[in-house]
Amino acid sequence: MAKTSRSGGPSALDLLRVEVLAARIEAFGRADPDAGNLWRSELAVAEAVASVALEGRRLSETELLPRIAGGGSGQGDPVAGELALGLIRALKMPGDPIAHPDKTIARFERLAGGLAEDERGANSEEVFADPAALAACLSALHPDDPPILAALRVSAAYGLATERAHPMVERALFMAVESARRRLTPGPGVVVAFEEDPMRGLSGRVDADWVATPALALSVGRYRPWSPGSVAGMTELLDGLGTVLGMEIGRIGRARDWLRRARACGEGRHGRSRLGDAAQAFASAPCLTSNLLAERIGVTPRGATNLIDELVSLGLLREITRRRTARIWSVPGLAERLAARPRRAGPAPTPAPQPDPEAMTRAFAELDAALGRADALLGRRRKG
Repeated sequence: MAKTSRSGGPSALDLLRVEVLAARIEAFGRADPDAGNLWRSELAVAEAVASVALEGRRLSETELLPRIAGGGSGQGDPVAGELALGLIRALKMPGDPIAHPDKTIARFERLAGGLAEDERGANSEEVFADPAALAACLSALHPDDPPILAALRVSAAYGLATERAHPMVERALFMAVESARRRLTPGPGVVVAFEEDPMRGLSGRVDADWVATPALALSVGRYRPWSPGSVAGMTELLDGLGTVLGMEIGRIGRARDWLRRARACGEGRHGRSRLGDAAQAFASAPCLTSNLLAERIGVTPRGATNLIDELVSLGLLREITRRRTARIWSVPGLAERLAARPRRAGPAPTPAPQPDPEAMTRAFAELDAALGRADALLGRRRKG
């Protein structure tokens, strides 16, 4: 359990520990962007399912495949499945909520805010977010906040402004703000062409830099309520993030190892071999059918099937639909999630504590003061 400050809230050491762990994973991703994006493709699925489960809906990763592959779309909770698929797309392309808060939050509310199907168009420019909520989010930011602290401030402010109407949007916003703060150069804004992925998010490209996954952090061992606007909620979140990030350092290492093997699989083969191209296609889109692979690298469907069979024999791919037709293959890390034995996902055991604006303000002020003292001791200025 994380240590708390004298007021009972999270301490600066809690925050610094989590920021350091996140920075280590960020460094892995910067060293090999393909590995970072492959890791984020897997984590987006896990985070989306965990985020839906925190709202009391039963869902497992394995229930997503039938909705993509057909033949079983009626299994499980259909609303939960659709919310998770929408959230996956949002997390893989979160845009920049700092530069474009209105479009970013409107898109999140369409994808994961629980709006009815006829209310959320894929490319609609209509803004659903309350202008007051947007202003509150931006005013909460401090220019020198490290990524996770910035994400905490904005998600907490949005939750207060919307009276906790969209908890999944709060968590998506948390990750989008963290992503924007980690980005070395400003992004182009919100990317709206997310429907181009025929597998509804599972094979789409990643354009994100987030590291922290709040729903997974609150699902380690037991379900804890999401409440960034309360002191207890901040403490629980930082504690869970420390646990999850410590585990994910090893998982991103596995992604780097897969890429090393995938890049080497085409070496030494005759000049017409497309095995290396096929492996690279799965590196950027980790979940594909043989027809999609054929389109991506310009081979016949039969040729794509032969390449996939060879990658399977090398241990680089797994077939995850377990049937003879309309099959789907994935990289092992994502396959472990999508094709694993279904697990029950239940609601948080206790209601989320109500946000207390005064207590939240005190907690953030105490964190700021403690971080300022740490800066003075280290003899340097913090950079956001």
